Amino acid sequence: MSRGLASLGIDAPVVLRIAAQGKLAGEGHEFATHIEDVEPEAVIVGAPAGANSVLLASGSRDVELSWMSPRGRYEQLCRVVGSENSSGAKLWRLRPIRQPLLIQRRRYIRVRACLDVVLDLDGEAVPATTVDISEGGFRVRMPRRDIPDLQRTVIRTVIGRERVAASGYVVRTIDLDDESAQTEAVVAFDIGGSGSEAIRRHILHLQLRARAKREP
Repeated sequence: MSRGLASLGIDAPVVLRIAAQGKLAGEGHEFATHIEDVEPEAVIVGAPAGANSVLLASGSRDVELSWMSPRGRYEQLCRVVGSENSSGAKLWRLRPIRQPLLIQRRRYIRVRACLDVVLDLDGEAVPATTVDISEGGFRVRMPRRDIPDLQRTVIRTVIGRERVAASGYVVRTIDLDDESAQTEAVVAFDIGGSGSEAIRRHILHLQLRARAKREP
């Protein structure tokens, strides 16, 4: 079993992506589900409602499995090799057909930015401020609190005139060793999440403004 798959545990949240016309590139259908079991040669997941018809229409048995870990986001190409029922729940058996790809947040362009944001943490709205931003995620600071690794969250903010709500996972936290009594958290966004275009435009705007300041 690869190191990436070894990071998966029972009930771990994952995303299944099924592409149109049998292609994993470009637009596709995404379904949130969870891990039921991990075997040496297969991964067992809950079959999401509606996924069977989408898989049939795709003309392929290949799906992309995606999940978060403290190291970053993993993407694993798999093939649906069987289905079964367990206690009334339908399950898919997935066989990995290549090594998982680790997509780290630092592959995105990151810029320093101070945005007022609100994090949804277990139903509580927590105000925070960004330290830096990228299309892949935000680094934020908030009043000190304990946040478990891979805590699910939604970050809400306003960029320009557009309201952005980006879902993702808290992949790392650290309590700042100063008098601010703050916690710094890194949030990695879901693939293809809403607001990515607004974030991309804002990053470009900040880069152009910084460049203009440096020019004589």
